[in-house]
Amino acid sequence: MNEPYNLLVDIGNTFVKWGRYKANSNTAAHASCLDSGHALLQEIPALAAQLRKHPVPAQIVISNVAGTRVRATMLRLLEIWPDAPPPCWVIPKDEQCGVKNGYRNPAQLGSDRWAALIGARALHGGRAVLVVCCGTATTIDLLTPQGVFAGGCIMPGVGTMLRSLHEKTAVLPDADGVYTEYPVQTVDAFVSGCQHAHAGAVERIYDLYRREHRDLLCLVSGGAAKALTPHLAIVFRYHDNLGLEGLHCISRTLMREASAGLSGVYKA
Repeated sequence: MNEPYNLLVDIGNTFVKWGRYKANSNTAAHASCLDSGHALLQEIPALAAQLRKHPVPAQIVISNVAGTRVRATMLRLLEIWPDAPPPCWVIPKDEQCGVKNGYRNPAQLGSDRWAALIGARALHGGRAVLVVCCGTATTIDLLTPQGVFAGGCIMPGVGTMLRSLHEKTAVLPDADGVYTEYPVQTVDAFVSGCQHAHAGAVERIYDLYRREHRDLLCLVSGGAAKALTPHLAIVFRYHDNLGLEGLHCISRTLMREASAGLSGVYKA
């Protein structure tokens, strides 16, 4: 007999990540995961062949920061399950899953950042956490020991920086470089400079927030994280996908609310 599961989908600016998680699990996401995968946004329609092998999900929870066109593509994909419940699209709230939203307009916070903060809280509740998510953009957010999202920064990701240099700078080569401490060719200088910029930003913000939170934990995640972590001079922990961790927490909360007869405020 097939085990009930929730389908969790994290749609970023470049990639979509998805996972099937046990529907009735009270454990962390990694312990509840049945299987998972990722694809480029333009490959979303091709996921149908992979997902239709599975039974109808008990619940579908989606974070999407890629806009309405990708949302429509995702909805068409989900038509492979005509009897599936309507998807729950994550919209940041004032408070959810133990995290209080410090944005002046809570709904303006990206759902990806919100899910990552919730994931960090679930994993490290009671501790101050610097949540660093690396992708098309790099976000650096502070979560206090009380679960308050106190604010954060956004900067271009390493890949975005490099593409901008190649596109905006005349007669410089669009070729692959490597990080080196003493770059002696332009392509290596590109890569090394962007890596220094990212590591330096994370370390600077870490030092700033650590003045108030002495036990601050730096938690790094995202598809581009492994390009950053070798260059960090601070202690950090790596998590492969904080977004899905947070979506797992949200899905459990929604299921409890449904069991209690409360309405699902995220449903499309």
